[in-house]
Order: sequence, then C-alpha cells, then structure tokens
Amino acid sequence: MNERLGTTSRYANGKRHAGSRSALVRAAAALAILATAFLLNACNSALEAAPSAADGMTAPNLELTAMFGAFTYGGVWQGMEPILEMEMNLGRRLDVVHWFTNWENPYLPELVAMASQGGRKPLISWQSNNQSTTDIAAGLHDEYIRDWARGAASAPGPVYVRPFPEMNGSWSSWNGDPATLVAAWRHVVTIFREEGASNVRWVFSPNVTDSPRTPENAMELYYPGDDYVDVLALDGYNWGNTLPAVGWRSFEEVFRGGYERITALGDQPIWLAELASSDEGGDKGDWVRDMFATTGFDRIEALVWFNENKEADWRIDSDVNSLRAFRLALAGRTIIAAAP
Repeated sequence: MNERLGTTSRYANGKRHAGSRSALVRAAAALAILATAFLLNACNSALEAAPSAADGMTAPNLELTAMFGAFTYGGVWQGMEPILEMEMNLGRRLDVVHWFTNWENPYLPELVAMASQGGRKPLISWQSNNQSTTDIAAGLHDEYIRDWARGAASAPGPVYVRPFPEMNGSWSSWNGDPATLVAAWRHVVTIFREEGASNVRWVFSPNVTDSPRTPENAMELYYPGDDYVDVLALDGYNWGNTLPAVGWRSFEEVFRGGYERITALGDQPIWLAELASSDEGGDKGDWVRDMFATTGFDRIEALVWFNENKEADWRIDSDVNSLRAFRLALAGRTIIAAAP
C-alpha cells in the first residue's frame, strides 16, 4: 500500500494561493516590524528557557540538534500571515519556510525575500506536473529554467530548491524512469550553474519508502550524484488509523529504514522535508515528544513539518496536547533562524 498517497501533488499550482505581487510586497513591508518585534521576544523567551548541561542528556537528540521549519497551507502565497501565526503559536521563529510551486509559475523574488526575513531558509518544492522529464532533459524548457536560474541568482542568500519531490512514488508524474529523471535533474543544475546561481542548494527528496516496492523503482536509482545534490531528504508520515492497513507508527518506525538508505548515498546533511503525524489511533503529543527526544539520527539537520488538515489532520495545533509538545520542545532552543 502507498504510504504517501501524493500529499504534495495538489499543491503544484502555487497561483491558487497567490495574490498580486504588489499585495505581497505590501504585506512583507507591513509585517517586517511585527516580525522583528516577535524575534526579539522569542529570543528572550528561548534564552530564559534554554536547557543546561545539568539536564543530563547522554546523547544528542533532535530537540537539541535539528532546525525546525514548516509548510503551512497558503504559505507565502498569502503573505507572511500564516507563517507568523504559526510562529506565535509555537513561541519561536521557524528556521525553514517551505512552499510549493509548479513549472507554470516564474521565479518570484518577493516570495523568497519574505520567507528569508530574519534568516529563515526558503525551501521551494518545484513540481513539473505538466512537463515531462524527457522534455526537460532534451532542452525543451531551457528558456524557462534559465529565467528561474537568473531570478534565484539574484537572491541575497541561499535558496533551497526541491525538484521532482517523491520521485520514487507512483503518485508523482515524474516517477517510473529513473535514468531520465537523473538526466533532467543534471540538465537543470547545469543551467543554473551557467547562470551563476551558485546560491541554490539542491534538495534530493524521495519518499521514505518506494512505491511500488520494486528494484526498478528504488530511491537510489533516482539519485543524480554528489555533484548535483547539496541536501539529502526524506518525506514520511505517521498515518495512524487514517490508513488502517499501515497503522500507528513511531517516528523511529517511519524513518529508520529510509534514513539508513539515504545516508548511504552521500555525506550531505539530511533534512526531513515533509513529515507529520495523524491524531487518529494514538497520542499525537506523545509522538511529537518522542520525535524530538529521538537519538541515533545524527545527520538530520532539519525537520520540516507538513502543517495542513488534509488526508489527516497533520496540523501542529490539531489538539492542545500536540501544540503543547511542540512548544515545550522548541521553547528551549536558542537557535532562532540564524543568519544564512
């Protein structure tokens, strides 16, 4: 059974959430003062709550070592309001702001500028739902790719780009032909390099399990190579009773097998580019606490939560216990989106 079922595929058209460029720019300006004030308040709170060495931690866990970010419904397409609201709920600034766009949309510098305020890292899932990997590799979309590359090159800091996400999942239109996807990926990266977009960080993000689970569809076959990937990532979900055949699984059960496979591909940092837990079939707050307390995932650099009520209620604040678990884990962190 598919364990992912295409959670991202419906967000290919970012324009669904977009206002005009001028509205976005106005929103960014209006929110800058609020964001600055919030950052100072959050920093003070974090320092007051910071854990001491006396806590007796015997091994580094994800609460202490991983950045925390999120996709939230609407994301920067609606301005920064959804993101700031989440940050207020968490009592902490996000380290990574994630959104989706498709290949019909141009590179929009105002979105990256908003998401990058205060040192947040922008993560863009770039989905070619209507452009085949065959055509991309053959150069049929080079003009569009070059426009994107020039735009990204103008950004003041790093831009994390996640093309062809969950390529080993049958729900993705770019699934099923690893060799051609590799060729398309390398072609895109080469164009970005030709246009001077050295600030782009390329995120290779398969699903945590292959679907179908066949040797020909293994995530490893889609890997473009160390020279074309800056971040290795995984997507995985605890579906709980939303999918009875899968059932409730701990963070360790969801990610351990995929983590061992993805870390074998290269030495790059590991991000969990999409993760979340249902609240059906178990205690979501306990699941979150267990996630942050988990050890043995030393290369995980970032956790990026998928925050939407969709196939299941993945939201951080789906219940009071879940939100409390996030707040307690994140309030003790002194990392509040460091400058890039």
